[in-house]
Amino acid sequence: MGGLFFFLLGGCKQEPTSIPGLERISVDLSQARTGKLSEFFESHIEYIWLEDDSDEAQLNGGLQKVLFHEDRIYTLDIYGCKCIHIFDKSGKHLSKIEAYGEGPGQYLDFDAAAVVDGELVLLGVYPRKIMWFSLEGEFLRELSFRDRIGPGVFSEFDDRYYLYNYTREPGDYFVKSFDKSLQDTVNYLPYDPTKLYGEDSGRSYLQKSSEYLYYGMTYSDTVYQVDNGNFIPKLVLDFGKYAQDLDEMKRLDDPRERLDFINNRAKLYFRGQYLISEKQLYTILIYEKKGINVFFDREQQQTHVIKDRIIDDIDGAYDPYYLIYSFESGKVGLKVPGRDLYKTLMEKKESMSQSDYKKWITTNGRKFSEIASAARESENPVLIVYTLVR
Repeated sequence: MGGLFFFLLGGCKQEPTSIPGLERISVDLSQARTGKLSEFFESHIEYIWLEDDSDEAQLNGGLQKVLFHEDRIYTLDIYGCKCIHIFDKSGKHLSKIEAYGEGPGQYLDFDAAAVVDGELVLLGVYPRKIMWFSLEGEFLRELSFRDRIGPGVFSEFDDRYYLYNYTREPGDYFVKSFDKSLQDTVNYLPYDPTKLYGEDSGRSYLQKSSEYLYYGMTYSDTVYQVDNGNFIPKLVLDFGKYAQDLDEMKRLDDPRERLDFINNRAKLYFRGQYLISEKQLYTILIYEKKGINVFFDREQQQTHVIKDRIIDDIDGAYDPYYLIYSFESGKVGLKVPGRDLYKTLMEKKESMSQSDYKKWITTNGRKFSEIASAARESENPVLIVYTLVR
């Protein structure tokens, strides 16, 4: 199928302007406070060390996506080895997809992956194509495209692919969608040359809860819910007096000057990084170099602005700075190198009396202590997994 070309045509849907029931996330930094994990997550934390007991199992520093599916874990290393490692749910290395090259069955870059009908689908591939692998990592087939196809997801809610399209072309669209047969193509969210758009990959823009697909992009104040083939404004961010003036950014033509401003002086704006469920939305914000965690309770319509690290009052082990990954529906978290996690364990030991430490590592801190000790010399990460409050 490598010689086929697929043309992205089909209908175009315009961006709605308003909808009843829009959820407003009001972020007031004067209300920032310390926060605890138990406020937002169930009272159980999983620790999974992705073991590096062989050269094949060693991971690079950056994992752009970690995907849980049934009894396997898939780690996407986009900038390092440009490969996908496959582990079982206990962290044992099984195999690796490493197909770097320019020929059939190979890629030079990829941005995302999804499991569809028992197959692993690589998305955002360059050269422009979609690739299918077995869940064990065996190459199956591919389909080439003429138009640019970016990262995205497969939505089991309507059996469609939704892919982000990095465009700056008038008349083009930011999201392209098509069904499993790669027909019935629909374009969403037209490019507007008067607006400011980020230079991000768009890898985090499309997020799924257990019931809906959502879309939110850098510099936009709106997160859309995909419902019956429509992108409906569902949540809007209101930063009030702390908001960044986007026109100020637009006037910074030099990319280096803009990057310096973003890294050092920018006020609040949506960064396109978020995790979402039916009960809450989580996002990371930066205000003049200071990181902020924002949890929005969708049931109570209440915003929680959390400064500094989030206190682990569940097992008293590791206080996270930020949550990075949506591993699967209802499970989110982060990764910490094994060596760093062991340092945290030793710091706990030094801060506690001998009797208190011994009691802790045999009760609440037992799982953390076991994993941190096992991974004490490892550069591979330990995945820390939190379960969202149901």
